[in-house]
Amino acid sequence: MFHAHLYFSAAEIPLASQIREDITKALPYLTYIGQLIPVPVGPHTKPMFEMHIPAHEIAHATTTLDALRAGFSVLIHPVHADELAAHTKEAVWLGEKLALKLELLQARH
Repeated sequence: MFHAHLYFSAAEIPLASQIREDITKALPYLTYIGQLIPVPVGPHTKPMFEMHIPAHEIAHATTTLDALRAGFSVLIHPVHADELAAHTKEAVWLGEKLALKLELLQARH
């Protein structure tokens, strides 16, 4: 399982909402697509929405997200116990890499 987060600013909410709808249509196999969260939460320093991607669909999903992201930054990371590694050395960024509040993530060895 992978998570993807698409980041936007308050002024970009209408466009982010449209992109979310486009992604929902283009990637029907997503196991979850969250609502737009208009404030930073957890380790995320900008508003975002989250998607859950089955591991066997990650290549197609990454290509599709890159095509649909309209310049927005997207973080894609695996889901496992070592949250710090998942959000850093194992993460892929589409577009600009954004700062995360890494101190909120737990490293497990």
